[in-house]
Amino acid sequence: MTKIKHQVGIVGNIGKIFQMVSEPKGLDRWWATKADGKAEEGKVVDLYFSDVVTLSFKVVELQENVLIHLRCVSGPYPWQDCDLIFSFKQDADQVWVSLIHENEVATDDEFLYFNTKWPCYLLSLRDLIESGQGRPYPSDVKIHLGD
Repeated sequence: MTKIKHQVGIVGNIGKIFQMVSEPKGLDRWWATKADGKAEEGKVVDLYFSDVVTLSFKVVELQENVLIHLRCVSGPYPWQDCDLIFSFKQDADQVWVSLIHENEVATDDEFLYFNTKWPCYLLSLRDLIESGQGRPYPSDVKIHLGD
């Protein structure tokens, strides 16, 4: 099993941050080109990355302002059957957003891209909350040619 963890501190309202991570109208402001679906347990949220790929995530668990657990039910390998677990913790001056991305069959080498790319997207989320402007795909930080 491959598992990566990342964390970023964001100065902002925990409810707003949670909404940007759980709701389609938030996900397309810092991560995907477009998103739709329902942010409810058992429902599916689709993320579109221009004409490159569509990823579909089932909402496994949703605890408002605490946690959202997504499982990829459609997308290319190594996205298939991966889990994304975002958790949120209010601190005195900021909200800590933690992400666990794991896949039982993927290798560490197959996760190298994710290990580098997730900090770019988490910082895009931070920028969206703190300045009003995220960098969703295709305006995201590129980490190699063709990214």
